[in-house]
Amino acid sequence: MSRYDYRFNPEDDGTAAQLCRLVGPGRRVLELGCAAGAMSAVLTRHYRCSVSGIEADPDAAAEARAHADRVWVADLDASGWETLPGGDRFDVVLAADVLEHLRDPLACVLRARDLLADGGRLVISVPNIAHGGVLAALLCDAFPYRDTGLLDRTHVHFFTRHSLAQMLCRAGFAIDTVQTVDTGPWHPEFAAYWRALPDALREALAQNPAGRAYQIIVQARSLPQPSPQALPALAHDAAQDQWLASLAARLAAGPALRAEAEAARAERDRALAELAAMRQSRIWRWSAPLRRLRRP
Repeated sequence: MSRYDYRFNPEDDGTAAQLCRLVGPGRRVLELGCAAGAMSAVLTRHYRCSVSGIEADPDAAAEARAHADRVWVADLDASGWETLPGGDRFDVVLAADVLEHLRDPLACVLRARDLLADGGRLVISVPNIAHGGVLAALLCDAFPYRDTGLLDRTHVHFFTRHSLAQMLCRAGFAIDTVQTVDTGPWHPEFAAYWRALPDALREALAQNPAGRAYQIIVQARSLPQPSPQALPALAHDAAQDQWLASLAARLAAGPALRAEAEAARAERDRALAELAAMRQSRIWRWSAPLRRLRRP
């Protein structure tokens, strides 16, 4: 059984369910990297789609054939797989957590573009490398690869929401919708690193809008003329700008706050020294009986 084989409820809010809803019912679908066919099964049975798949692992492809009309064994990083469908065109090309496994995801997206019918759409998901847990691990001098998850050890390409958008624009796509699967900045995968951060730093990272999404889901349509050389400008994100400005203000205020704290500590130490000296004086000792008489 493939390690990427799983089952999911089509009605829940997980990544796979959201992707299937974006695909919609009755579509001709090409699923890139279909693994053992978990999503193909839901698209075929629940959404009545006609699904074809491409998968590099022959064993996983054999499992997926039980859930799809056709499954080809091919490497998405190699040229030529786009000729396998035999001239077919698809309403949707689906790439669910696939592009991050490729050395050249841009080339893959350009090939997929040629397989879309008029009005066809690209539906993809990728893990978000800007997630707060990854930042926490990096601040602890770690980048913990695992067998599955956001830092799956087979990931060779990493995306943020903006870098994914830039790649799709270069491939000749216009983005229609962007969705995220949010866990907040804390996630069990990175819990030890998150707990290791100083409270103030953890609080600052928790406010980072880009760090809340664990996965990014995009639906895009093909434009008449791709412009692979045209790199779009970074999209304006008011929430991210506001967080960066707030973080900059905190950092700028740091030296002044430290100076105030040091001055307060010095004043406290001076007062404590004066009190200690006073308690050692003859007057303090002689007046002790009077102070005891004043106590209730």
